[in-house]
Amino acid sequence: MARKDVTDKMVCEAVRDYQTFHDKWPYELLAERTEQPEKVCYRAMERADENGLLEYGDSLRTAWLTDAGMELLAANAELHARSEAE
Repeated sequence: MARKDVTDKMVCEAVRDYQTFHDKWPYELLAERTEQPEKVCYRAMERADENGLLEYGDSLRTAWLTDAGMELLAANAELHARSEAE
């Protein structure tokens, strides 16, 4: 895997989980979930920020989802629910 393999959806899920549980930084969660180095995961967070999915104050580590990031997760959840219903 490389940065391209850590999707924006994965980043948004990690940021959401960080905001919910505050037990690990989002890039640490991504590293555990993808088995990629933390620096690769941090770069994926930078890409998601550039794509307008994240906002942050002083540090990207403490990012939160923008409306676009929340919409991405909602759209994926809806697709998952549809596929299970079929």
